[in-house]
Amino acid sequence: MSHRSTHYWLWFVLFGVIAGGLTYLKAHQLDTESLWLLLSGLLGIVFGAKWLNNGNWSRAYDIIIGIIFALAGIFGLLIFGGIHVALPASIYANGALVGLSLGLLPSLIHTWLGLTSLSHGARSK
Repeated sequence: MSHRSTHYWLWFVLFGVIAGGLTYLKAHQLDTESLWLLLSGLLGIVFGAKWLNNGNWSRAYDIIIGIIFALAGIFGLLIFGGIHVALPASIYANGALVGLSLGLLPSLIHTWLGLTSLSHGARSK
């Protein structure tokens, strides 16, 4: 199993299934954060699969999802650090950027996931 596959499997299982399951048990519904992590981890696995275009779409997926998560994480860290970031109300509401939480721990996780995905996308196949 490649490093990329391991990354998305761990993303899907740890942050998607387990964390989403705990959120569901606590609130009896999945929040947008859980859905983002569950679906993005699953799509990372699918786009890297050999049966889907021989995994050729994985690089584009890594770059797109890496940018989304890295930006959300960096904005969250800036906001947590007290730096005012002007964001449109359509993407930033209730302490979340497009549904991704901007607290300290979620922002660190999003930054790590995003930068790791970008690293996979930057590597040539």
